[in-house]
Amino acid sequence: METEGRQLDSATVQAGVTRGLDVGEEVRYFVADADGQVIGQIMLTREWSDWRDGWIAWLQSVYVVAEARGKGVFKGLLQHAIDQLKQQPDVVCMRLYVERDNNAAIATYQKLNFADSGYHVMETPLQ
Repeated sequence: METEGRQLDSATVQAGVTRGLDVGEEVRYFVADADGQVIGQIMLTREWSDWRDGWIAWLQSVYVVAEARGKGVFKGLLQHAIDQLKQQPDVVCMRLYVERDNNAAIATYQKLNFADSGYHVMETPLQ
């Protein structure tokens, strides 16, 4: 809701997370907790690049609860994920997409060494 202004259907999200957890290496979640409560999460998915002969890791489903923002939660999750990916020699880069007008997120990602990849993401609905 915060970034895209959309009310998500909780049943669809729950089904999506469950399926994501079931597919193994294609989808990985990382969570941060404080006192047994999840305060942040990220998800990584994989895309094969034939011309790079390697995997591209996509950073998705980034969220940190409001009270924990600005305290290094996201940075810690991201660094942990990067450390895991660097142990896999066939992962060539990490990508993400961000809303064009989300200047706060863009600034955060730039501080963490992300740069414009030169691609414009497009999609077409299939349902």
